[in-house]
Formats: sequence, C-alpha cells, structure tokens
Amino acid sequence: MASAEQNRPERFEYEAIRNGAHRSDSEVSLQNPQSDMDGTSVVGRTDHKETAFSVEYLQKSQGSQGGQNLNRPVFTLSDRFGWWTITVLSLTIPLILGAIGFLWFLWMADYKNKTWHAIAIRDWIIRAVTLSSVAVRTSLSLQTAIGTSILAGLALENTQILMLHLATVSMMRNANAGPYMLLWLMYKAFLKDPQRWRRCLTLVLLILLAFISLLAEFTSTALLSDMKQTPIPGSPSTRMTTTNFVYNTNGTVPYLSRGTVWTKKPPFFPTFLEYHEDAENLSSDTADTGLTLRAFLPMESQQQRSMLRDFAGDAIVVDSRIRCVRPQLGMLKAHYATGPTFGLTGRVNIIPGQEIDFGSVLNYPVTRQKETTPNDWQIGLSYLGRFANASFTPIQSEFRQISSNVSYGMAFLVVNITAGSLAEWHAVLGTDADEYGTFGGTGAQPKAYRGRKEWADLLFTANESLVMSATLCHAAYDSVVLDIAASGGKSNRTEPSPRYSVHGQINDYTTIRRQLGQTSYNSQPLTPEDRGILSISRRDSWLPGQGDYPKSSWLADAVTLTLDGDPTYSFDYISASSSTKNITANLYDATPSSGAWKGETRLSPDPSITALFQEILNNRGDIAFALQSILTVFTGMVYYDQLERFNSPNQITTTPFIVISRPRSIRGITAVTIVLSVHLILMIVIIHLFLSKTSLSTIGNSWQTFAQIMRGDALELVSMAALSTDSAVEEKVKEQRWKNRLVGLKLSKDSRRVKLVSRDSPGGQAQMMMNEPRKRRRLMV
Repeated sequence: MASAEQNRPERFEYEAIRNGAHRSDSEVSLQNPQSDMDGTSVVGRTDHKETAFSVEYLQKSQGSQGGQNLNRPVFTLSDRFGWWTITVLSLTIPLILGAIGFLWFLWMADYKNKTWHAIAIRDWIIRAVTLSSVAVRTSLSLQTAIGTSILAGLALENTQILMLHLATVSMMRNANAGPYMLLWLMYKAFLKDPQRWRRCLTLVLLILLAFISLLAEFTSTALLSDMKQTPIPGSPSTRMTTTNFVYNTNGTVPYLSRGTVWTKKPPFFPTFLEYHEDAENLSSDTADTGLTLRAFLPMESQQQRSMLRDFAGDAIVVDSRIRCVRPQLGMLKAHYATGPTFGLTGRVNIIPGQEIDFGSVLNYPVTRQKETTPNDWQIGLSYLGRFANASFTPIQSEFRQISSNVSYGMAFLVVNITAGSLAEWHAVLGTDADEYGTFGGTGAQPKAYRGRKEWADLLFTANESLVMSATLCHAAYDSVVLDIAASGGKSNRTEPSPRYSVHGQINDYTTIRRQLGQTSYNSQPLTPEDRGILSISRRDSWLPGQGDYPKSSWLADAVTLTLDGDPTYSFDYISASSSTKNITANLYDATPSSGAWKGETRLSPDPSITALFQEILNNRGDIAFALQSILTVFTGMVYYDQLERFNSPNQITTTPFIVISRPRSIRGITAVTIVLSVHLILMIVIIHLFLSKTSLSTIGNSWQTFAQIMRGDALELVSMAALSTDSAVEEKVKEQRWKNRLVGLKLSKDSRRVKLVSRDSPGGQAQMMMNEPRKRRRLMV
C-alpha cells in the first residue's frame, strides 16, 4: 500500500508527459485536475500504459466511428492550429489585404475624391501610411511566427533536426520569436545532411519566410520614399476685402500720384488673371494679340498670390488687346541735331480719312548700358493720345458703352531706326537746326516706301542703306470692375523675377516673358498653368452688368504715357482737328544727350522695362505683343501701388493650394505589394504542406511539444538537463557521438506510438532510437 502511494506522483507525471504526445494542452490539463506534484519524479521506460491510453484516446476521438481504422492520430482543424492561430490568421489576412487596398487608394486617388481630399487637407496621409505600415508589419510578424511553428513541425517530421537542437525546435511549435533561430539551426542540420538537396524544401521555405520578414521591416521606408511635397486645392473661404476705387460725387478717386510709372523699376512681376481668344482673319499687314482681358488679385502678399488656386468675386479687369497695322503716313521729314538726336515728323491716318500730326524724337545710341545688347531695336514709342470715341480705332474695348459711342483706349506710333550708321545718317540729313532750336526744320524726306508685315519702311537712300520703319498700334486699353471667376490649374506657382546672366552680363527676362505668354520659336502655345497665371472663366458678356462697377478708368489714366503721371486731358484726347505734341518713350539704350531740341517731349523708361521690351523683340516676338507686355507690367505696378488705398469692400471667395506630403511615385507601394503577395502565397504553401505532410504536430500546444520528444535517447538528455546548461548538454551529445545525428518524430508501425527516429549515416534511412527497456533511474527534477 505504501509503495503504491509513493509511486502516484511519479506515475502521474509519466502519464501526463506520455499522454500529452497525443493530446492538446486543454485535454492534458483536464486529465488530472486534482494532481499534486512534490517536485521529484522518476522517468521510467515506456510500458503498456502508454499504449492503452493511446488506444483509449483514439477511440474516444473517433466517437461513433469506432469501426474505422485507427491508422494515425486524429486531430480536427481546430486541434491542429488552436484557437489563437485560427484567430490570428482570420484577422491578419483581411487586415493585410485591407491595408494594402487602402494604401493603393491613397496612391491613386486625388483631390476630386471627397474621402481622399478630407484626409489630405488635414495632412493625415503620412499618419495613415504609418499606421497602415504598423498594421501590415504586425500582421506579417504574427503570421511569420505561425509559419515558423509550422516549419518547425515539418522539420521534425522530416528528420531534419540535429539531436542537439531537438528540444529547441520542438518548443518552437508552441512559441517562437521568428524564423531566424530556426533558420540557423536548420542550416547547421542542412550541412550535416548527406541528402541535403533532396530534403531542402523546408529550408527554402524558411529562407523565404525569413527574407520576407526582414523586408517587412522596411515597409514604412519604402512607402514614405514615394512621398513628395505637393500642392493640392484646399477648402474655399469667403471674406470681405477692398477690390477697387469708388468714385466720389465730384468724379475723383483717392488716387495717390507718384509720377509717371514709365520711368520706375517694377518691384515685382505679380501673378495675374487672363482670358484670351486668338485673333481671326488677320491681313498680312496686321499684328494682333487677340482678345486679352487681364486682372490682378486684390492680395498684397506674394505668398497668397502664389498659393491661390481659385478666385471668385469683384476684380478690376483691363482690356489689354493691342493691334498694330501698317500706317498710312504723309508729309514725312527726318531731322538731325547734335547730340546726336533724330526726329521724324509728319501726319498719320488714325483711321482711313482721319489724320493727325505727330512728332517722334529718338536718340542715336552712342554708348550702351549693361541692360541692353548690341542687337537692340532702336525704337521710339510715340504716344498719340486717347480715343475720343469708338469711331477713331479699329479695335473696340469689350467694355465700351455702345449707346454713348465711348471707347477708352490709346494710340501709339512706333518708329525704329532700322538701318544706317550715325555717320551715314548725319551725311544725308545734315544738321537740321541748332541743338537748342525749335523741334522741326527743313528735314529730309524719304525717297521711297516699302511695306513689310505691319511695318512701313521709309527708305532715305536709293541703295536702302538708311531706313526708318513705322507701325501704328491701337491699344483697346480700358478697365472696369467685373464679377469674375478664375482658376489656377493643378499646382501653385512662383512669381518670376529677372535672373542675372554671368555670360552676357545682363539680366535675363525669360521667366517673365513666359509668364506674359511668349513661347520659344515654333513651340506650342503655353497653357495658363505653364505660365503661372490664373485663367478667367468666360462670361456671356463682358459688358458691365448687375453686380459690376462700370466706372474704373482711373487705371488706364495712370498708365498713360506722360512726363509727370498726370495726363493733361486738354490735348491728350484725339479729335478731328488734333495737332498734338507727342511724348516719345525711347525703348532702347537712349540716354538723353546734351544736345536737344527746345521743348522736345521724350523720356527713357527704366532700363528693366527697356530690357524686357528688347528681349521680347529679339526672341521673335512682334511689336503688338511687346507693347502689350510692358503695359501689363505698368498696370500691375500701379494696381499694387494703390491697393492699400482702395475704398470699395466686396466679397471674394478664394481656394488656396495647401502643400502636403502625398504619394507621387508607385515604386515603393509596388515593392510592398509584391512582398506581401509573396508572403501570403508562401503562407498558403506552408499551411498546405502542414496539413498534408504532417500528422503529429500541432501549433500552440506546449505539453505536446515536450511530451513528443520524451522518447529513446532523448530521455537521458532530458534527465540530465534539469540542472544543466545547454553547453553541458552539448558536451554530453559530443561524448555520446550524437553531434551529427539527425532526428525526427515518426509514428510507430502500429500507428499507436510516437517514436524518435534518426538518420546518422550517409544515405541511411530513419531508424528507431534505442527504444528498448531501460533500467529505471530515480532523478531529482
């Protein structure tokens, strides 16, 4: 009786370990819920009790199928994987697929999608990508641990583990820290295996699993490498701001005059709004910019203008159309005075049958400034005046008051010294008058005329060595306040500025010419987005209507070519009996000389204006476009100079660009998608092999992983290892010549027992390991 009591703890431990080989942890824990261990046990040999229990367990597991062959342990799917593994796989697979789908949504959608836009304007894309990466990495890490457990089971049942590593690999079926340790242990076994290349599938799968696990650590890096700072439309906002002058009852506005704008340097070249239609049915003697309506933004901040995407509200709109035609000239005379100074006087037909006098004064360039080049056109822009009525101009302002026949605009006679040196001109013209005398005199008449596109060439010698050219330009320059809408395209813009050319030692105005619309020779027209401007939406009519303010001619008045910036209306407007004193702007290197005609009216614009004008002409731009460009620059200068004094508050709606980090490449997400796809396929293959090629292993059962290796020679190692380190066990293995022994788990021939088998000879088959009865030894555990 006493002997039986003493053996009860030992017997319970033995049965728990042995029986655990065919049971899950939950079944083992329920077998002896009231057991009491005293800390010691005796490990005996395998006896008939193990077999009896195995048969009993299998019969119970078969239930009503008791008549079925008992050829292998029966595990249900839930037994083999366990609730934890099934739960992890059920959650992580949809999570990975959902995360990658969401990431592709972030990559491929744009601001037109409301959900994407809501995420983007809050600058949540980086957060969303980071959180998705964490979800993917975590899911992949959990699946990799499951795959490692499965591969550990495959390795054990395929006899691919060294005896020294048996315990470690068996425990990995229950818990592991990833594939790297198992990879190292299997690699060492692979080197000892004489049949390594025939049995390498498990190792190959493990290498792939480890490699993908390593690549997954760079998921965030790969995804974030696709990110770039990109502008997208933000949310529209509405506010009140002053957009124009309101005329007082006496017909004036609080305009602050600072002198003529023609002699000032532009402080910047602001973004503007534009509506454009090409001119049609033009004759060969005409250059026309086409319908061009331009407006400036009521925003002082360059940053606000650069980041504006959409604008809606009141704005001062200027009709900037220019048409230059070959003029009809009469009573022409060329004059010369010391200095040297040239003059051209005569009469010009504003329209057929309507003539006015003109006089243009030009300096011959003796020395040149650094802003200009030797190829400059020697142009004098003679301002003829404003139109008294619409019948005086071939082009009409889009804002004209048809009932009153009023069309505000300007007329210019453009004169160019096309050919001839200073000495040649002096020899032909002589000195017309005393340099301080009255402008005019006898002069010299041209010997012949020649038409060339919009230019009329005046030939002063028979061999055409001395040539002056002239063209008549009409500017439909008028301005009103209109309710408009404009859009700036898909990206923000940078307002241009001149760039200094070290090679030419002059300023380069290429970016400004691009903003104004000049393209390279034979290139396609630039889009508003290419130019960095906003495009005005077409209205049914450009005539001021309800909600507009038709009176805003102060802007045209301020841009008029005058000496002091204050137009003198007594002679400024052209009438049928006009005989005007003209003002000439020398738009080339024409620094006023000491010699000058008495009472001459001319000025030299700021060198930056001259350089821009010349650069346009020298890059195949026509005179109409060049004149339109400098008038636009002058308009912007006046507008922003007076902006703070505007007194008419109006409501405007603006949509800014906001700069966010968003995907601009698909390289990173493509790489991540490929890695995850390979991983999921790999997991399917591993699970399939586990279900079809193994019969003893389950996942997540700690008792089973321990009990299944309590066989044969392993018992001796287990008994010794209780109070030993792994290094001591390793020495024991070396002493027993088990170092190179490959071991695994197999069912016995009667399919009722788990056996420990080995392959320790080249080409050898799996052999049972020392399962004969042993003398029982009592050990302290």
